Amino acid sequence: MAHSFPIPWQQRFQHWLQTYPEAIAAVTCGLLTLLGWFALVGTWIGIGIWILLAAYVIGGFDNAREGVTTLWQEHELDVDLLMIVAALGAAILGLWQRQYYLLVDGAVLILIFAISGALESIAMYRTERNIRSLMQLAPDRARVMVQGQEQMVATQQLRVGDRILIKPGELVPTDGLIQEGHSAVNQAPLTGESIPVEKAIGDEVFAGTINGNGALTVELHKPPESSLIQRVIRLVEQAKTSAPPSQQFLETFERGYAKVVVGAGLLLALLPPLLLQWSWETTIYRALIFLVVASPCTEDSA
Repeated sequence: MAHSFPIPWQQRFQHWLQTYPEAIAAVTCGLLTLLGWFALVGTWIGIGIWILLAAYVIGGFDNAREGVTTLWQEHELDVDLLMIVAALGAAILGLWQRQYYLLVDGAVLILIFAISGALESIAMYRTERNIRSLMQLAPDRARVMVQGQEQMVATQQLRVGDRILIKPGELVPTDGLIQEGHSAVNQAPLTGESIPVEKAIGDEVFAGTINGNGALTVELHKPPESSLIQRVIRLVEQAKTSAPPSQQFLETFERGYAKVVVGAGLLLALLPPLLLQWSWETTIYRALIFLVVASPCTEDSA
């Protein structure tokens, strides 16, 4: 019985889809926006509208879900929801006034946010991959010398003062000071140095580096969790989970800005008919224009 196996490009696409779903969505949104624009230019209005609506859904789904979740759980407005409202406003204006190029404008708004989310997800994935790579540098077990006998012990169970034997070609399990032997240690996995560094008695070796052609007896002078590689891992994880002051300021400003824009939009939609005797159609039309123009994506584009 013949078995069918996925060809390489299918495997690669599946890997990309699982690893970079936001990037795939952004690329798809961009292609659909371009196709929809071509369809409108070619006077295939109906096809163009449906293609652009598909771009809205594919590119804006994650942002809409995030914005609605923030509104529901934290009772806060953010720029994600504001962007969706602005894009929908552009679509409503386009369909209402038969100015279909406005649907393209709304799709472009969504595309800008989709690209931003894709870049952020790629950066997060690379950070996680770097952390995994760092964690794989140091071995899980070490060869401890106890009364002249070798015992394999988990690295996390090592204590200050333990002596470990590192044979030629082995990875250094944790930081320590050389007590016996000398060797050339390859520190490229940790520091990027291309040439091995000569190490002798009294020198420090670091977890994750590779011992050369000489056996080393190393004494731990600090706990394994205080090794250089563990400190690097903690710094990378901290950078991943914490936001710098500038980003915190921008997030606070964005939420305040979203509240101001939505509040002003509601006032523009409600007050003129009551105070200035404008028609509701004119008022709603102008309020939608205000939301589109006040969108953060519009300001970035300008």
